[in-house]
Amino acid sequence: MSETRPTFGALVLASLAGVVGTKYLLGGALAMVTGSVGSSMLVADSITLTVGCGVMLGVVTGGFVDGAVWARFAAIAAFVVVSGLSVSAVLAADPVVLVETVGMVLAVPYLLVRNPIERIAEPDVESEDSASRFGSTLR
Repeated sequence: MSETRPTFGALVLASLAGVVGTKYLLGGALAMVTGSVGSSMLVADSITLTVGCGVMLGVVTGGFVDGAVWARFAAIAAFVVVSGLSVSAVLAADPVVLVETVGMVLAVPYLLVRNPIERIAEPDVESEDSASRFGSTLR
């Protein structure tokens, strides 16, 4: 099994998912406590969907930062779902949700074309060049 690491693109996508996910988690928590929150803090005017989207985007953030192979596909699914649920706020011309949705919509084709998680190749060491053949000084 090869090692993986996130590229700069993965970290940018992780920050997008992290910021939007945190906003939805906080919006859902505030809506549970106060009962009145602006439309830019909720997804489809539902507290349950808002918290669910926040958790889903948080998982995507962790996957990208960790360099998980599945993060690419989870991000595509999460961005499509959250963008689809935000249609009512986009149609109402809410500027915060509009910017977030544009970012997620632009991220989906990028993720379909390019994998932001890089596989690290195992080093090729021949036995003639091995330190154990010459007697390694590391003990």
